[in-house]
Amino acid sequence: MIQYESSKNLQSKRKDELHVLKRLFKYSLADWKIITFGTILLLGAALSEVFVPLYTGRLLSSVAFKEAWLQFQHNLIMFVVVNFSGGFLGGFRMGIFSICISRLNIRLRTKLFQSYLKQEIGFFDTHESGKLLSRLNHDTQIMSSTVANNIAQCIGALVRFIGTLIMMIKLSIHLTIACLIGAPLILIVAKISGSAHGRISEKVQNLSAEAFEIAEETIQTIRTVRSFGNEDEELERFENTLQQSYQVSLIQAALIAAQKWFVELAQLCMSIIMLSYGAKLVRDNYVTGPDLLAFIIYQLTLGGVLSDISQIYTSMMTAAGASQSVFEYLDRQPIQKPNGILQPRELIGDIEFNNVSLTYPARPNEIAIENMSFKIQSGQTCAFVGSSGSGKSTCVNLLERFYDPSDGKILIDGREIHEYDHKYFHHKIAMVGQEPVLFNRTIRENINYGMNDNDETMTIQAAQQANADGFISELMNGYNTKCGQRGSHLSGGQKQRVSIARALMRKPTILLLDEATSALDPVNERLIQDALYYKKDNSQPRTILISAHRLSTIERCDRIFVIHKGHLIEQGTHDELMMIDNGIYRELVRRQTIDIDDD
Repeated sequence: MIQYESSKNLQSKRKDELHVLKRLFKYSLADWKIITFGTILLLGAALSEVFVPLYTGRLLSSVAFKEAWLQFQHNLIMFVVVNFSGGFLGGFRMGIFSICISRLNIRLRTKLFQSYLKQEIGFFDTHESGKLLSRLNHDTQIMSSTVANNIAQCIGALVRFIGTLIMMIKLSIHLTIACLIGAPLILIVAKISGSAHGRISEKVQNLSAEAFEIAEETIQTIRTVRSFGNEDEELERFENTLQQSYQVSLIQAALIAAQKWFVELAQLCMSIIMLSYGAKLVRDNYVTGPDLLAFIIYQLTLGGVLSDISQIYTSMMTAAGASQSVFEYLDRQPIQKPNGILQPRELIGDIEFNNVSLTYPARPNEIAIENMSFKIQSGQTCAFVGSSGSGKSTCVNLLERFYDPSDGKILIDGREIHEYDHKYFHHKIAMVGQEPVLFNRTIRENINYGMNDNDETMTIQAAQQANADGFISELMNGYNTKCGQRGSHLSGGQKQRVSIARALMRKPTILLLDEATSALDPVNERLIQDALYYKKDNSQPRTILISAHRLSTIERCDRIFVIHKGHLIEQGTHDELMMIDNGIYRELVRRQTIDIDDD
């Protein structure tokens, strides 16, 4: 029973590998014109190479048996022609298939990156970015180069095999039968070895992706690593993962060596059989000496072809192993699909949570918020307060539709949030997070991010509203200053102000601020608050939601929602909440007041 299950699993694995290879070849069909041209060149080169042993044998015979000069000249000319033709066409073919490799690689990477961008935010919570990037960079390169190269090699090997076999049969069918005794055994070993290579290759790719993840995480957090003096430990983690990959690669190397050894041994045995039998045929006048010499060269060529076929199969199985994870990501359908179509002429900005609950995909056993209900009217400035981990940022994430509620509904202007068109909705809503992320582009490009019309006046106006125009103008290159990776060239406060300007550039109906001014000094924070919260343009009503720890920043809000352990406990204005005896908000204010007094 166990053997039956094992056999069944092995057959299923082989079917999967063949399915993966078929899909890889389908991706190459987009370049069928280039592949056809390259194949024609390949066929020409392969046919030329088929005649190389024949004229090599005849040329050597002309010298060894002192044939007429004209016959030697003819053999020499044909020897040069077939060798030059094969080399010229083969070189041209390599250039053609190199183009195919580049084009296939671009298609695979584009498709995979497109698949990543379609996934829900929860997907990125549960998948390490380093492994995703390793699939995008490393695995797709293996897939494209292996497949495109082996298409050419496989066709060439088959043509050479058929051509060589025909010439061998023409010279002596008896010697041909003697030569082919070991061929099936070589192909069987190649099949077994190739399947093992596919499994090992998948392990190597996974370990390489893990090492890539460690390196990427360490480089991105190098300041934290340096501040804790933890460089040696990170290096050790990286080396250990590479060592694991190396140990698996040793098994792969042993398989390659064993396969090569077996093929060479089989070729040697075939040569011994063929030479012994050939000598008898020459003595019995069934074969001439020149024909035997040509046959020997063909037999050596056939051995090389069989070795090539064996290596091609191994390479294809390696590509199948690397492709498995890539195709899993390509085939993955996002759980949360942006399929809304609603695009009203005007978004008013009314918000309602109706018994909303959420469990994060990365923490399925923990409830982030539960049965939360509240209403916010258009144009109001409201705030979420509570201790760390209470669920404030979760409410902001839900309004951005980073996640869909596990239960309940979120309504915007009376319609469920998922009914709105993705691009339309995110043009009407903007968020500034507590860890603002800027791209490695100019300040102008960051402020205009996602905008089709890059109006200079609007850019400066948004920067002025965010109190960022002053420091930007003082920079040597002004708005053309590069921000660095993740905004590393700017201070924390400068990054936050550029992020706020980027949000304001969209003229959003709903503005979400998640600890958006935490890195600012009190003066700049007050100026931005006055500009955004309390001196709003009534002609363009804007609903503002603030998530904050610093309670002094939200005292003037129209409504304050107090969240504790995922539940909405209190709501009202600052004065109303301060009137509640033993209230959570009142206690939070008291504690912060004590901290300020102690300072």
